[in-house]
Amino acid sequence: MLKKPICPWNNQNWQIKEGKLTLPVSWDGKVQRIKVACAEMELVGMPGLLRIKKKRGKWIADVTMTLAKPAPVSQEGVMGIDLGIKVPAVTHISGKGTRFFGNGRYQRHMRRRFYARRKKLQKAKKTRAVKKSQGKEARWMKEINHKLSRQMVNHAHEQGVGTIKVESLAGIRKGTTRTSRGAAARKNNRMKNSWSFYQLTLFITYKAERLGIKVEQVDPAYTSQQCPVCGACNKAQDRTYVCAECGWHGHRDSVGAINISRRAGLSGQRVGATGA
Repeated sequence: MLKKPICPWNNQNWQIKEGKLTLPVSWDGKVQRIKVACAEMELVGMPGLLRIKKKRGKWIADVTMTLAKPAPVSQEGVMGIDLGIKVPAVTHISGKGTRFFGNGRYQRHMRRRFYARRKKLQKAKKTRAVKKSQGKEARWMKEINHKLSRQMVNHAHEQGVGTIKVESLAGIRKGTTRTSRGAAARKNNRMKNSWSFYQLTLFITYKAERLGIKVEQVDPAYTSQQCPVCGACNKAQDRTYVCAECGWHGHRDSVGAINISRRAGLSGQRVGATGA
């Protein structure tokens, strides 16, 4: 017996037109087509499977659509994206400057609230409430990542970008224990390990590809340390980067975005090829 009722229809048995969903059902031993009022929507692409399910007391129709592969854009602009926790995302487009996306302070505050609540629930041995809290946090973070990715991809499209470069995700969590000491470091490491860099990168990728923008992974090694002007390596003090060789200075995360935008893509790697 199914835990939740789900009814599927293939693409030959249903259609949505003028705010009506038409589909076949079995009624008194006979198959007949019925029309159900639904939200007005414009379907783009080849229709696929339709699933109707009950969620939180409401009936919801899930529709799958196969979109035609867009032609690659002719723009030659390149945008680098540096992902982080204090600043969720920083983008740089050569000749057009740097832009910061997201509110890292708000996101960290919300993640700490979710964590503190789950800690209390775990002590009270309320297992179901813990799982419910985890699901709520995951949905909240997914919504944040959808908004961030849409803002960045729209910005790239408006600025004539043909290629977006993101850091390879393979080594993100390997660096989380670097010079870790004390409670503050452990809290920062926990935040890094639970942060959804991978999901955000996937959202950026599929949204960009729908507009014909190519997405490449690059090696992130030393991208936040290498001077964009002279190439010397320097460790940033707090959030400010100052080059000891040439004196160039700027925001640490903007340095990462600049260097990512200039690096060659990793051959044989695509976003989604590695695990989360």
